[in-house]
Order: sequence, then structure tokens, then C-alpha cells
Amino acid sequence: MHVLLVDDSPVSRLLLRALLEADGFRVSEVGSGQAALDQLEQLQPDLISMDLHMPGIDGLETTRRIMHRRPTPIAIVTAALNASAAQLAMQALAAGALMVIDKPVSPSDPHFLARAGWLLSALRQLAQTLVRRPGQPSTSERADGQLSSWQRRPFKLVAIGASAGGPAALAEFLSCLAPDCPWPILLVQHISPGFSDSLRDWLASHTRLTVQLAQAGEVIRPGQLYLAPDAYHLRLDAELGVDLDDAPPQRFQRPSIDVLFDSLADSVHGEAIAILLSGMGSDGAQGLAHLKALGALTLVQAPDSAVVDGMPRAALALDAACLSQTPAALADSLNQLMRVAATESAAPTRH
Repeated sequence: MHVLLVDDSPVSRLLLRALLEADGFRVSEVGSGQAALDQLEQLQPDLISMDLHMPGIDGLETTRRIMHRRPTPIAIVTAALNASAAQLAMQALAAGALMVIDKPVSPSDPHFLARAGWLLSALRQLAQTLVRRPGQPSTSERADGQLSSWQRRPFKLVAIGASAGGPAALAEFLSCLAPDCPWPILLVQHISPGFSDSLRDWLASHTRLTVQLAQAGEVIRPGQLYLAPDAYHLRLDAELGVDLDDAPPQRFQRPSIDVLFDSLADSVHGEAIAILLSGMGSDGAQGLAHLKALGALTLVQAPDSAVVDGMPRAALALDAACLSQTPAALADSLNQLMRVAATESAAPTRH
């Protein structure tokens, strides 16, 4: 696998090159975003390791241009993630980057081995991923006439799972979702450790819903979006109370989408709307199929609209989806259900 290092620090490039070559990667390197753009077609890397802060064109703008010109798996590999840098990283994820990874800084750092191991594992996984331009046209299904059988169902909540490419899909979905949502929304987004707060704040900038990190023991409420904290599985009990635990990862993920969906199968059975968005691998596909078998409304992002189509295709292969649409169309489908629910609740009671 051929990886391109984009980093203005010669020391960082030297360290990352040594780690990657020792792990079997073929490595090219450039010291600026402009150099990466100039050499992109010549080098044709399988994967790009992108620093955020560089003179001239920064990592965010370089990511945007690469994803427009030649979509390539991009990992944001950066150090010193303060609040402003974390927000920049979130924008890079929305622009099509797949992951944010803590940069191994020095072998003398007590966290060096853990960070180096995580970096190599993540890059190996990303190098196998096919990516698309965010927001490209899709051939998703129209929901006209397909939601009629669901319009009077007593749904208790909405649950969403997303992974690589998820932030872009979530931004599109939430910006199109009506703010008067009558259901609580639970969200599992695979995210690098330490990014939960930044993801919460970034999501809040795309919706008028209240976005918060889920807290153990709280009872979920309508119109609130509850985000699973990183490193904790999110489950829901029969009283609609939040349960968080640090049980072992499932399919290498914690939080796991399947863990959330399976808990809903036990707690609310088929009275849920479950949505699976962009992501690599298959987390969430089996849980979605389980919920569909119980009568839940299960929705999947159209694979040709996903930055990474692994999870949507895994769900479709299991016949786990009632409907497959773009994120904007999925939001519109929920809006249709909301309008019917609002009309029903406003109608006078007949005696």
C-alpha cells in the first residue's frame, strides 16, 4: 500500500515514515498542501496522512480539493488538538476525511507505542476503503407511497449509526430534519478518542435540536439528540433510560452500533426508526436486520451517496432496510412521518 505523508514538519515526516515503512507501507512525502495537490496525479497514493496546520493551504482545504479532484482515503494525523483544532478536524471529516488520529510525537512520550499502534492499525484499515466525493448525486429510492404503512405507528425513538463518512452524512441529514422532532434521537458515530465534545458541538451547529452526550441513568426525551461518548457502548433499558458500559469492543468498535440496535430490540422492540449511514465494515447491519424482523422502520443511506459504502451495503445484503435514500431524503421521510403524527395528535377526539 502506498501512503502519502502531507506534513510541514520534517521531524514528523521522518518519524511517520519510519513507522510506516517498518509496517510494510510504501511511503511518499511532501511538506505542504500545495505540493500534495501538485503531485497527486503523479503519485496516485492509496491513502493520505494529512496534517491540519500547515502554511499556505491547510489540511482542511487540501482535503476538500483532493476529495473533489481525486477522492482518496484521507486520515487527519495531527497533534495538539485544542478546541479550535478539533473543530477544524471536524470540518475535515465533513469534507471527506475518514478519521482523525493522534500523531505519535516522540518515542519518549509514554503514549507513543499506543498511538503508533493505533495509527498503523487505522491506516491499514483505511487503505482498503473505497471513497466517493461527499454529496455526489445518488439514485436513491423515493419514499412516495412507501411510508403509508408506517404513518400511524407508535414510534418511541430514532436511532442512528454512522462511521467513516458519517459526519458529512449527519450534517446533511440534520440540516434537513424538522426541529420539532417528536422522538428522542440516539446516535452512535465511530470517532477517535477525545473527540466526543467536539463532535457534539459540531453537530449542534447543524441542527436546532438539543445535542448532548448521553449520560448513564438519564431518561431520554423527545426533541433531544443523545450522542454516545467515545469508548462507551450505549444501550437503552425498558424504561428508556441510558446505560453506558465499557464492555469489550464489538467488531473492533466501542461504541458499537450493533450494541445499541440490539438493546433497542430488547427495550422497544419494533417501535423504533433505525438508520444506518456511511461507514466501513459491517457494524450495525445485523442489529438493523434484527430490528426490521421485529417490525421497526429501518432506513439505510443509499450506497452511491455514501463517502464509504461498506455499512450500507452490508445492511442491504442482509435485506435489513425498508428504504434506502440519501441523507437529505431520509430526513424528508422522517419529516413526512412527523407531519402525520402532528396531524393525528391535533385532531379532535371523537366520542
